[in-house]
Amino acid sequence: LNISFEESAVGTERTISFMRNRNNKDENAKLSVKVPAGVKQGQRLKLAGEGDGGPANGPSGDLYVIINVQDHLLFKREEDDVTMDLPVNYLDAILGSSIEIPTLSGKVSLKIPQGTHSGQIFRLKGKGFPRIGGFGTGDFLIRALVDTPEFLSTKQRDLLEELAKNAEDTPQVKSFKDKVQQLSRNKK
Repeated sequence: LNISFEESAVGTERTISFMRNRNNKDENAKLSVKVPAGVKQGQRLKLAGEGDGGPANGPSGDLYVIINVQDHLLFKREEDDVTMDLPVNYLDAILGSSIEIPTLSGKVSLKIPQGTHSGQIFRLKGKGFPRIGGFGTGDFLIRALVDTPEFLSTKQRDLLEELAKNAEDTPQVKSFKDKVQQLSRNKK
């Protein structure tokens, strides 16, 4: 049964049509299938007694519906968490900003703090998938990907070059340079 990413998060009900054998005769059957919220890719839903009829008018077998969750344009699933990569303008990463982002339950405003670096993870608690057979909900994890421009105007370049004259190394660059110096000293 093909369902959307969103349907796997909130649950759905679908009618399926299939062929089964009852009383040694093939018959077309239609059933309503309740898909629980939080269902996973490849999960099997058991519909007891809805399969082929048993031998000598015995009890009918079970029908198993295998779930196929369609990919989402922006979201991925990791256990009960939803993950998303978020491109962040380099100026917003430096200065800080607020960005409206989609989630499974609607849009939310995400604060991008000053000094955000690429790869930084922001967590929205309880905005993931409900846990089947358990309590609670996964989280929504946003990975910032700082996006730098490919081309700059002359004015933009001049402003950035002026800024670079007074700039100090950022924490990750400083840490990297320190490690390179340590490697150089160890090789002597």
